[in-house]
Amino acid sequence: MAVLNSGLETAWTPEDYGKLVDLVLAEKSIAFRAGTVVGTANESIRFPMLKADPAVGWYAENTQITLTDPDTDELIVTPKAVKGLTQISNEAAADSNPAVADEIGRGLARNIAKKIDAAFFGNTVANGPSGLLSLAGVNVVDTGTVLLDSLDPFHDAKAAALADGAEVSVWILAPDVALALSKAKTATDSNVGLLDANGVGDGVSLAGIPVLVSTDVEAGNAWGLDSSQVKVVQRTGTKVTRSLDAAFDYDAVQVRATARVGFGFTNPAGVVRLHDAA
Repeated sequence: MAVLNSGLETAWTPEDYGKLVDLVLAEKSIAFRAGTVVGTANESIRFPMLKADPAVGWYAENTQITLTDPDTDELIVTPKAVKGLTQISNEAAADSNPAVADEIGRGLARNIAKKIDAAFFGNTVANGPSGLLSLAGVNVVDTGTVLLDSLDPFHDAKAAALADGAEVSVWILAPDVALALSKAKTATDSNVGLLDANGVGDGVSLAGIPVLVSTDVEAGNAWGLDSSQVKVVQRTGTKVTRSLDAAFDYDAVQVRATARVGFGFTNPAGVVRLHDAA
């Protein structure tokens, strides 16, 4: 397939596309919105981890203080490449309307964002970064077979995270969970909604914590994250390049987008998964 419509601006450059793709990633990717985005120009980045503070105690005056060391570790994150390729006719590339250029850039960005989010909420990914389902030792709030439709599990999740050194700063809900909460009532046979009348979605608060909704979260699931403990590493921004030779016989130009992204979870025990654990 190739883009045949006229409408690509003559002033378009790959750098402009790269910036556009990064803007859309920041806007659309749930992973980028839920975690702390860290940029790097290196192949890998190391995050220091303090696993235990130095011990302290009460001492009598003029007595020796026991020397203690903190327990330290590090987390190494190596961004992986997610790529896309599209083909544009030279006639379209020579036109002047910027709308099509923007749409192609946004199309590349949306697909890259979807791949990033699918990896973020998934397990291990071939040639890609490992996601939340790959973590060992996360907190689990067992909601049973009933779909989440009250705030109690969310309060339980906040308490579980706090006990393990995290403060939940964002919930990410599957769409069916968001819908169930939107329909939840204050009492049996009541028509009064438990939560905001406009529904549970991005920007709504549950148990005092902002909500994001993602189609990449498994049905019946919700996640509670401390954004400061979730690192989304992006290497040198998105690169967009074009070739006038690859599709020479089609009289076309090929456009390639490459984003390098990795995830780091500095405190897996502070991650909370709410679902039917049976």
